[in-house]
Amino acid sequence: MMTSSNVTIENLRDHEVDSLDLKIIELLQQNGRIPYRDIARSIDTPEATIRYRMKRLLDDGIITISAFINTGKVRYENVAYIELKVEPDFFGTALEELVSMESISYLSAVTGEFDIMLEYIYKDNEDLLSFINWLKNKGVVTGLNSRNILKIYKAQYPARISQE
Repeated sequence: MMTSSNVTIENLRDHEVDSLDLKIIELLQQNGRIPYRDIARSIDTPEATIRYRMKRLLDDGIITISAFINTGKVRYENVAYIELKVEPDFFGTALEELVSMESISYLSAVTGEFDIMLEYIYKDNEDLLSFINWLKNKGVVTGLNSRNILKIYKAQYPARISQE
């Protein structure tokens, strides 16, 4: 099974993040398992400084480091992207219900024709059909579009951060 690192960045505007932090984050996005000493060498900074910065970035919730499965390499999971057009009431209990579902790996509010985009991990077509029908029966969902992922050619999500 092939995994890749995923560094998530949360609310950078709420925290002091300087150019050194951004360099560390950039290296982590390329390889979430890079040793502190390699980060220190790469950006010519003492390893103790890197350890301190990493602890602060993690403790403050600015970044998280996790592994994600490239579902294109694993045969037991399928992925569907589902777009929803919703009523304003959706942003109450219906949204909370979707957020709590383990089979939803990504959920966001978006602009454009649809209001919500989600990534649903399903076992088989019956599972996907059941989930789509469940969504259609929600009174707050007024439109739905789904796309099945057939093959993933690239799965990398580096954030491009500018310091302003």
